[in-house]
Amino acid sequence: MKHRGRIKQHLSDRKRLVVGAIAEPSALSIKPTDCDVVELRLDSLGIGENVHRFAKECPLPVLLTARGAEEGGQSSWSKKERAHAYRALLPYAALIDIELCDFEALASVIENAKEIGISVIGSLHNFEVTPEPASLAEKINTRADLHKFAFMAQSSDDIKKHLEIFERLSGHALSVMGMGPLGVSARPLMAEAGSLLNYGFLGATPTAPNQWPAGLLKATLTI
Repeated sequence: MKHRGRIKQHLSDRKRLVVGAIAEPSALSIKPTDCDVVELRLDSLGIGENVHRFAKECPLPVLLTARGAEEGGQSSWSKKERAHAYRALLPYAALIDIELCDFEALASVIENAKEIGISVIGSLHNFEVTPEPASLAEKINTRADLHKFAFMAQSSDDIKKHLEIFERLSGHALSVMGMGPLGVSARPLMAEAGSLLNYGFLGATPTAPNQWPAGLLKATLTI
């Protein structure tokens, strides 16, 4: 896939990108022009013919996510079922997102992805609080090409913690974002601080609390 090398170069160059997440089947009819990468939330969309067709024909790099329920996933898929979903769409992917806590359980999917040049995102979500940045160093996994941290931000101190992550983990490619009204309002700030993948949504359904529309986020980041 021609996009795989491009994504690896973007990550190496620390170039920030806007991800447009799709979580509803109706959004598969949208021509994706308001973002740089399209995320297919397989835990919401499934892996039917319409998803395969979109992934195959998408003009932008495709990111596959089959989120586990404990980190906000919308299905009751077992890890085996999630592994099957990833493998079904791997031929069309430039990136995949797997929770850091599932790196061992889904190790074979990660290996399959890396064998064909797909970049791997290791993600960690907390829908209640923002953890102490110092605690995140132990979460780093060398098999991840980028680490994504998405935490609930409820105060200005939480926003400061988000920014501190870039200092603590400065040697790593990162995607850092807040959830909830305060965290989401600070997403452009995170992009300026070094967040490489910055998420909005395509269609009518956000994939995280208070998420920006992808087009609005992309326009804001170009100002």
